[in-house]
Order: sequence, then C-alpha cells, then structure tokens
Amino acid sequence: MSPYETHTGELHRSGSGWRRALPTTMLIAAIVLVIWVVIGRFTVGALGPLTYVYAFGLGVPLMALHTVAAVLFARDAKFYPSESVSPRASLTAIGSWIVTALFGFFLPDSTPNGMESVFTALTGPNMSGISYGFANTFGVVSMAMAVALVLLALTDLRNTRRALRGEPLSEDELLDRMEAQDGQGEPRHAGGPAASSDSNRQ
Repeated sequence: MSPYETHTGELHRSGSGWRRALPTTMLIAAIVLVIWVVIGRFTVGALGPLTYVYAFGLGVPLMALHTVAAVLFARDAKFYPSESVSPRASLTAIGSWIVTALFGFFLPDSTPNGMESVFTALTGPNMSGISYGFANTFGVVSMAMAVALVLLALTDLRNTRRALRGEPLSEDELLDRMEAQDGQGEPRHAGGPAASSDSNRQ
C-alpha cells in the first residue's frame, strides 16, 4: 500500500512531534546555519572582507532554498491528520544541516595572517590547503542538498495531491491496478480451460 493513500480523498501518514515541527525547525536551522557560514569565523577572530561576498553569494541562496523547502513541506503536511512531513524529508533535512555546518567550519576568509577558517584556527595555518579542499566539497554538496530539499518537497506535495485524486503514484501501482481490474472483469470457470471445453461439448 502506498504511504500516501488508503482511499481517495483520505490520506494517512504516521507522524511524530519531530516531523510535525520540521518545517518550523528548518527555518530556524536555516537562519543559524547561514549565520554560521557567513560570519561563523568570528568565533576564532578570522572575519575578513570576504564576509560580504559570502553573505550575498552563499547566505542568500541557502536561506532562500531552505525557506522555500520549509514552506512546501508545511503545505504538504497540512493534508494529513498527523500534519507530519515524510520520513525522507526529515532525513534529507538533517543531512543538509550537517553538510552546511561542515561547510562553515572549513570556509576560510582573508585575514592579516592569511586565509583562515575555524578549522585552521584549531589545527594551524599549514592546514589551509585541506581547509580549501573541504570547503569546496562541502560548499557544492550543501547547495546541492538545499536544491534537493526543494525538489523533494515539490515531489511530496505532488504525490499527496495525486493521492487525493486517487491517482496511482508510480508505474508499479498503475500496473497493479490494471491487473486488478482485468482480474475482476474476466469470468472464471471452475476447473480451468479443460472444464470450459467439456461444458461446451455437452
């Protein structure tokens, strides 16, 4: 049975307090993470002129994507009595938060002592190359996961609306329904084809 549908117009999704609160939590987490990425280096005195670049080039897109995803997830959850998002939404959101937090940890800025990040402040300036490498990797992944959150939210909302209309959500479900309809429409004879042939001869 689909996790979205039991009967047309009646949807069920298991829920928890955590999954009900996820859209709001996503907004709060987005604010905290954007602040961490943009100015988190102030914790080690490594703020520099790149802060403004990070604010508009990284902070604004991340905030926008997480906000759009949160709004779409909230809209999807309203269709269910539990008002909960899907399990995959919560897992993807957690993964996105972890990656974005690591991005801010490795992201360097220009200072009088050279390029520094929270990571290099803890490990030493000779680790700046490693900091660059991880910052690039986690930066790309954090943006990709933010986009994935929006796409997942759109997919969940689309599937919910299709379930409300009683439409199959996948090709497998469509085939199952067609097989069920064919099975109900074909007359069945006891004893199979042989019995039917004997009946015709009589």
